[in-house]
This record gives sequence, structure tokens and C-alpha cells, in this order.
Amino acid sequence: MEHHINTDEIIDMIPAMAWSTTADGMLDFANQHFLEYVGLPLSDIAGENFYRLFHPEDLERLGTEWRNIMTSRTAKEVEGRLRRADGDFRWCSLRQKPRHDSEGKVVRWYGVVLDIEDRKQAEDALKETKAALAASEHNLRLIIDSLPVLVWSARPDGSADFVNKSWLDYAGLTPERILDWGFLDLYHPDDIPEMVEIWKRDLENSDHTQLKGRIRGGDGKYRWFYFSGRKLTDANGVVRWFGVNIDIDNLQCAETALRKSEAALRESEHKLSLIINTIPAMAWSCTPDGQLEYWNKNLIDFVGLPFQEIVGLGFYRMFHPEDVERMRLSWDEVVATKQPKPVDARIRRFDGEYRWFNLRQNPLLDAQGEVVRWYGVVVDIEDRKRAEESLRQSQSDLAHVTRLTTIGELAVSIAHEVNQPLMAIVTNAGTCVRWLQPGQTDLEQARFAAERVVRDGHRAGDIVSSIRAMAQRSQVRMERTDINQALRDVLFLLEGELQSRGLQTVTNLPPDPYYFIGDPTQVQQVLLNLIMNSAEASSSDGEGTIYVGCSQNANSEIEVTVSDTGKGIPPELVDRVFDAFYTTKPDGIGMGLTICCSIVEAHGGRIWAATNQPRGTSFSFTLPLQGTNR
Repeated sequence: MEHHINTDEIIDMIPAMAWSTTADGMLDFANQHFLEYVGLPLSDIAGENFYRLFHPEDLERLGTEWRNIMTSRTAKEVEGRLRRADGDFRWCSLRQKPRHDSEGKVVRWYGVVLDIEDRKQAEDALKETKAALAASEHNLRLIIDSLPVLVWSARPDGSADFVNKSWLDYAGLTPERILDWGFLDLYHPDDIPEMVEIWKRDLENSDHTQLKGRIRGGDGKYRWFYFSGRKLTDANGVVRWFGVNIDIDNLQCAETALRKSEAALRESEHKLSLIINTIPAMAWSCTPDGQLEYWNKNLIDFVGLPFQEIVGLGFYRMFHPEDVERMRLSWDEVVATKQPKPVDARIRRFDGEYRWFNLRQNPLLDAQGEVVRWYGVVVDIEDRKRAEESLRQSQSDLAHVTRLTTIGELAVSIAHEVNQPLMAIVTNAGTCVRWLQPGQTDLEQARFAAERVVRDGHRAGDIVSSIRAMAQRSQVRMERTDINQALRDVLFLLEGELQSRGLQTVTNLPPDPYYFIGDPTQVQQVLLNLIMNSAEASSSDGEGTIYVGCSQNANSEIEVTVSDTGKGIPPELVDRVFDAFYTTKPDGIGMGLTICCSIVEAHGGRIWAATNQPRGTSFSFTLPLQGTNR
């Protein structure tokens, strides 16, 4: 017994994890080094409890291995993960050896556990490195074989030692037929002497080579290739040449055809120049980036400037100063998008007078869709511009007359509207004077009466201002305007007229302002015309209703609707109501809705009509929304 204790003490001193089991594999001893490693006492791992030390993923495998070892009674090294005292699982090697009795039966098992985590990680890292290297080499080979060019490498003497798959596919031969000097058999006989001379010269005197020649393909046809190679020395001092052969057969054919056509092209250009300078039109051409390179004689004579002063980007000096920036932006857009876009601008004539011109352009594109040159003409549109201005002035005059006509028709209602606040002013002024009389003085009542005088005075002023604004013949002014306020002003002006006709007005206006950029007087004219049309189409029996609504539609536009319950317009005639001189009124001239359409479209909107069910008509129009107060 004393001898056994001494042996355990000696085993505890060994700097290795030692253990022993009974013949049937039950752990009955672990040295101190083992117990400290796993951080558990022997009682917690004795018997079959030692399995708790194994990683769950290794448990079944290690159990099977241990049972096989005990069955075969043969020692075998086994690897698995054991939980260390800090909870980490580390790879360990479990080695064991049986002790037999005189009859050869196993009496006990003895073994050691070796921590091989560091070795395992090193082995895994090495495996990963080898796998990555193999994958990298495989990928490199795939890349080289997939390149749409003929890749090769050669020895210092110029003989080939590698060709990629594209080379083999093109030649239709095995590598043995191409490597070494076999590739010379594929070169065109007429090209070999010069190609070999250049190749030998560069091998001896240069670190790169460039040449051109024909190579026979698997179909027996020769195609032109461009050869490019470079000499490289690896880390071991081994010299090799690497290069590619690029198919340029199509380019070579194009170059040949181009040389043949250059003379004809020069002759054609000469004839074209004569024609362009002779035709009675102003023509020009620009480089792909938009710089002037040619203007014909007619245009140079018109502007009276030498071509040297307008070449490149100097042509901007011919335009009116107010048009230069707009022209620059338009031309930059055309050059960038490669899409033609006619533009109008004023050009200074040699005598200093500016005339309106329309500049049109078209690109000449190559096979790849790139601009080769810009061509264009300059068309005098001064007379057309004057006619358009005259037409706009006539439309403005007609719109003004329409407003005055409408206001004249409302004169009685307007007079009634103005008369109400004026009579209220007189009444309240008299009341104020009475409360200021001696013996009846009441300053508070007098102040109330005076405030009513001020209020009614403002009301009368608002009515007069609205009428004056509608009646004034003023220039178009584009400003940020609230459509809701414009609607309220028109409804305020028409309040008396609608009441006198026995019509009810229903409004549905958003609480927040809806802004648009435009002329408020013109838009109010549209509203005035639409509401009065509805009023004239409605009955005066006290049951007629006019609906006025404003909202934001699905396209983020302002949408205004004026609807009535009047006699309506036949569905088949709805599309004609905006035609000039078409009217459904006995005394109408058919221009009101036409003017409305022109005004709305000039503001970037659209207008339409629809038949209501069971009766009545709806007119709607849109304006671009420029923001709200939401």
C-alpha cells in the first residue's frame, strides 16, 4: 500500500495528464495535472463520468472509439476536444496502453492526455492555406483560359512552353502541336520572316515585343493578330516571356477599306463644301464636344465676322447678350445627351440689328452610336416671331374684352354689393354722431359704430379693388399665388350675382394654402368664366346649386372643379366646348372657354369638361403645385 501511494505521488509530479481505468473502462485515477487542467475533482469524473469532459459533437465518436479499443485490447491514439477548466474546448490526443495478466487478459488501462490545440490550429491553417493556394491557382487558370485572347508564355530562347485554352480552341490543335516551335507552322508564310526577325531582336535587346501577323485557325483561314509580350524574372531568377495575341482582323480590314475610301471621301467633301456654300441657307458643323468647326459663307456674310473670331466656342458672341446663357445651357444639354433640340435665339446682323433665328441640329453617329460630328442650319424666324407676338397681343386684348364684358354683365350686382357697405357706413356714421351729442354721449357705443364704419369701408374697398384688378389691362406677371385665395376673391365678387339668381354655392376648399406660379388675374378670369357659365346654365327657381372645390390630385397637382346642376351639355358635344367660336349660348361668341384653355395650358395645366348625372356639367382644370403650408 505504501508503494502505491509513492507511485501516485510520483505520477502527480509528472508534467503530463495521466490516468488509469479498470479493465472495463471505468476511470479510477487521474493525476493532479489532469485534474487541474479540467478543473474538477476525481469524484466528478470517475467511472463513466469522464465522458462529460468531451465536446458534445465528439462524444459519440470518442465513446465508440473507446469501446472498440477495449474490445480489440489494442492501443490506439484518438483525438478529440476536452473542456478545460476555463470552459474552452481544446483539441487533445488521448493515448492508452493495457496491462495484461499472466493469461493475457487486460487488468487495467493506463493513458495520457496531450493538449494538441496549437498543433491542430497550425495544421488547420496550413490546410486552409493550401486550399486557398490551390483555389487561387485554379481561378487563375480559369481566368487565363477564359480570356478572349490567345495567351502564351515562352522560354528565353523564344520557344513556347504554355498556351491557354483560347489558343488551343482557335488553332484546333493539341498543346504538343503548338508548344516549343510548333506555333511557327500556323503563321502565314509571307509573315514568318519579318515576325521571326522582330521576335529574335526583342529577345536579345529588349524586355518587350510588339508585332503583327496572320495566324491560321482551325477552319484553315488566316486572321490578323496583334502580338504583345513582356519579359519577366521571377523570385528564383528564372526568365520567361508572357504575352497575348489579339484578333485585329476586322480592324485590319477596316483600315484597308478606310485607306481606299480616303481619297474618294476628300473629293466628296470638296463637292459637298461647294454645295453647302452655294445653297441659299445658313449651315454649320461642330466637333463631337460642341465646338464650331465650320459655318458656310452665307452665315459668315450675315454676321459680318471673320471665321477666326467665331471658331471653337467663339460663336456665342453672335447671340444677343440676354440669350447667351440660355443658348449655352441648351447646347451643353444637346452635346451631353446626343439628342437634337431646336432652340430660338437672336443673332446680330453685320449692321448691328438682331433678328430671331431657329437653330436646328442633328448628330452624325458612328456604328457604336458615338457622335462623329454635329450638323445644323440656322433659319430666320423674325417674321414668324412678330406674327406670334401679334397673335399673343390679340389674345390678350380679347381676354381683356371678355373680362370687361363679364364685369359689365355683373354691373347691377356689383352696384348692389358696393351699395350695401356704403349704406351701412352712412347708418353707422349717423349712429356715431348721435352718441357724441351732448346729453347722449356714450363713447363706447360711438367707438363701436366707428369701428363698423371702418369695417364696411374696407369691405367696399375690397369690392372696388377686385373689380379694378379684373378690369385693368396689365402685363402678365408670374408670381406665387394661393389658388384658395383667388377662388375666395372671385366668389366674393360674384356673391351678389349668384344670390340674385337664386343659386346656392357649395365650396370645398382645403384649410391650407395651395400655391402655384402664374398670373393671378388670368387664373381669376378662368374661375370667373367657369362659375358664370355654371350660373347661366342653372335654373333660377332656388334649387340650382354650384359646387366649387379644390384639392391635390394623385399627380401632386392642384385640381379645381366647378360643377352645376343645370341643363348640361350633351355628351357628344363635350369635347367641342373648348373649340374657338363654338358656343351653346344663343348670344355667345364661343371664345370664353377657348381663352380659359389657353390660359390654363400656358400655366402648365390642362382643362376638361364632363357631363354630370343626372344633370349638369363639371369643368375641371389643373395647375402645377408649388408648395403648401402643411
